[in-house]
Amino acid sequence: MRRIGKMAVLDQPTGDVLIAGDIHGDLEAFERAVAVHEETPGSILVFLGDYADRGDRGLEVIERLAGMIDSRVIALKGNHEDYLDGSPTFTPWDLWWEVEEKRGTEWVEFFKWFEENFLNRLVLALLIPGVALCVHGGVCGKIRGLKDLQNPDRETEECILWSDPLDMPGEYPNPRGVGKLFGPDVTKSVLEALGVKVLIRSHEPVKATQGPFPEHGGLVITTSTTSVYGGRPFLLRIDLSKGLNPQELERHTVFL
Repeated sequence: MRRIGKMAVLDQPTGDVLIAGDIHGDLEAFERAVAVHEETPGSILVFLGDYADRGDRGLEVIERLAGMIDSRVIALKGNHEDYLDGSPTFTPWDLWWEVEEKRGTEWVEFFKWFEENFLNRLVLALLIPGVALCVHGGVCGKIRGLKDLQNPDRETEECILWSDPLDMPGEYPNPRGVGKLFGPDVTKSVLEALGVKVLIRSHEPVKATQGPFPEHGGLVITTSTTSVYGGRPFLLRIDLSKGLNPQELERHTVFL
């Protein structure tokens, strides 16, 4: 794995990539995902962001994951890791209350550690050459090549963290108030520019409570690895020697 600016590139021709969606403080699902990774020789484990908030074990998820990030465990930034000048750009910010309850007056030290040893190590996007682009939220028309992922401006970063797919052509303001709604034509243009076949994202776990959720004719796959919205947490498994077939998502799904 190579880190280039704010993105990472996975240069590995064979082996399994295991992709986890939102965790949202679901420590049990997180630990099961890690167990599958450890039981799969040579695998790469990828997390797509949103590690805390909503669930009640976000602190433990973050501390555990921070000790694991290396060339075989890749952690992406989600919109719930989107802080500006130390302040969250999102709600709810349950992590603050969780840390205060569990650590008391040590909460200040925790958030210093959190920024230095966790947030600063997250990547915005992962490119699996010829196979997939992995992000938390989505894409937009400003992404015309790798440089837009390596050194994105703030608008592009918001697009990657906050955007959602839409079943009509074009690009529109997102009702969330940040990011975009992007159509199949935008997805196709970005994937072609990057030389990959599918966009793998999370950000909307309610879509994926029963397994991977395909959109844009299979060009976009939404994942979920949390039980806080109900349903069954899962991993998306890609054999790098074979790629991902959106028409056969069942065989790429590992329920936890």
